[in-house]
Amino acid sequence: MSIFVMSDKYPQFCAKIKKLGYNVIASDTIGAFPVPEQKHVDMQILPINNDIFLLNECTSLINKFNSKNLIFCKNMAGQTYPENILLNFLFLNNTLYGKMSAIDPNLLEYCIFYNIRMVNVKQGYARCSALVINENAVITSDTSIEKALKENGADVLKISSGNIALKGYDYGFIGGAGGRLDKNTLVFFGDAEKHPDYNLIIKFCNKYNIKIKIICKEMPLTDIGGIVKVF
Repeated sequence: MSIFVMSDKYPQFCAKIKKLGYNVIASDTIGAFPVPEQKHVDMQILPINNDIFLLNECTSLINKFNSKNLIFCKNMAGQTYPENILLNFLFLNNTLYGKMSAIDPNLLEYCIFYNIRMVNVKQGYARCSALVINENAVITSDTSIEKALKENGADVLKISSGNIALKGYDYGFIGGAGGRLDKNTLVFFGDAEKHPDYNLIIKFCNKYNIKIKIICKEMPLTDIGGIVKVF
């Protein structure tokens, strides 16, 4: 049975994922982060191949994982940007996309050692801003990510920014408002149908035989920090 890590700020989302037959581990609370980001798993954990990068501050997750493949950051996370984006990178097709000036040194060394290509983008919240459909297809509202992915052969659906709730900010990101449950299923947290580009999202997903599952449709589409499969 697959295990996912996600924020429990909205317990109803976790409950729905459990009802679908998955195990859920609550993300940590990172006190150094701004309040809206403190539970966001896409800023705490970065799976790469068979390894899992983890912020040093994720103390409650260490025992829950019980994994030999955990790699901790060298630096401690900070409250201000870019000290809060040590692991906010998108890994796709053996390529890491993100703001390379902010990368944690241990992640940098890992990429060099394993010959993982690194592509710099202006968007520091690279992982938050990208919703991965499969290894060749991504949805984003960010121009720099769109450009970098297309230059490396990915199919990218560019959507409009906004229309995603994130309390404390004007809006959230599409990557934090959804995620893959398996290779054929994409989940959205809240009513994605009200997003102005939802029809484009449906067509894009249909192209790759991806089914969309909306949970808690009574809530607005919400950036909860995504959902990360760890086992």
